[in-house]
Amino acid sequence: MRWEAGVPQKQLIIEVMESVIKRTRAYFKSEFDISVTKNKNMIGNMNEIALLDVTALIRIRGAINLLVVFSFETSLINAIYYLMTLDLGIEASEVEKYRKAAAGDVINIVLGHSTIDLQRLDMSGIKITPPKILNNTNAIREIKYTMFYTQHLETSLGNMAISLVGAEKLFSTNFCLME
Repeated sequence: MRWEAGVPQKQLIIEVMESVIKRTRAYFKSEFDISVTKNKNMIGNMNEIALLDVTALIRIRGAINLLVVFSFETSLINAIYYLMTLDLGIEASEVEKYRKAAAGDVINIVLGHSTIDLQRLDMSGIKITPPKILNNTNAIREIKYTMFYTQHLETSLGNMAISLVGAEKLFSTNFCLME
């Protein structure tokens, strides 16, 4: 695994989050005409992370190893599900399955596009796992020496949180993201 020369590990977290936020904003606007109106950041120990209604997880591996978490409020994931399946004629019995699939599609597409932004950080490639979907009854277990960095995004259709979870040594408490 080779990192770009001169990029400290803690800077990699910022670059990953900036890319994910930029790609989420662009994807929401181009695919669903949803604008992100506000975002705020939070950093903390692993035991402080809160999940919303539907949560999708993907692990990225390469120059930096992180768990990426997209957690959606009910209203936002319902709107995305509706817009993604508008012409599909989904049966009532399959709605929940497709709501969860919508969350998986969003994180998969956004992270896929983010790897383009981040490919220079690891010349051997960035690997991503398939999405895993959780509901609000699930929690991510506390892991010793693990921290998270979260951006809460607000839209007119509901809110979501994007979190990066990784080894404590990767994180700095002085995050500053570009808007």
